[in-house]
Amino acid sequence: MSFSHLKFKELGEEESNSDEENLDSVKALTAKLKLQTRRPSYLEWKARVQSQSWRNGAKEANIGLLKEEQSGDMALEGSPTQRASGGICGFATMDDALEWLRKELQEMQAVDHQLARQLMQLRGQIHRLKVEQACHQHKEMLDDATFGLEGCEEDSDLLCNIPPKAAFLLSTPLKHIGVTRMNINSRRFSLC
Repeated sequence: MSFSHLKFKELGEEESNSDEENLDSVKALTAKLKLQTRRPSYLEWKARVQSQSWRNGAKEANIGLLKEEQSGDMALEGSPTQRASGGICGFATMDDALEWLRKELQEMQAVDHQLARQLMQLRGQIHRLKVEQACHQHKEMLDDATFGLEGCEEDSDLLCNIPPKAAFLLSTPLKHIGVTRMNINSRRFSLC
């Protein structure tokens, strides 16, 4: 039995490698599928993060470290941002980075809530406008029916003397112009 193909790893090293491999596979898949985030809030957040002053400070520190490394014998492995005075992405400690991330997430959540409120208000306004439009259309239909009944009333006066109130009570003049009794359940006028 040969042990030449076995590799021994330090405790915790395997987890970080598998996480990096998973992240690399996700990045490769998104690049292959040409996926991009088009959400406006994300794009605004990304632009704001890239334009912040701490990013510029970290770049200046990285340039200084790169110059020192070029003059030195050996370059260390790792990203320049992690080598900048032991910081992470320009932050002094991991707690500072996490605190900044929490603030950003809270701001994004507040913006999402504001957008949800605006969406609900717009939905209410659209519903209100639809109701107003339906009422206006029904009013026009009733006006047309009343105008038609007045014409029928004039015709009926010629044929026989029917009181005006009785003309409105009869359903046949309404059916003649295409309107039937109101359906109480749906509260709409049905057409013949």
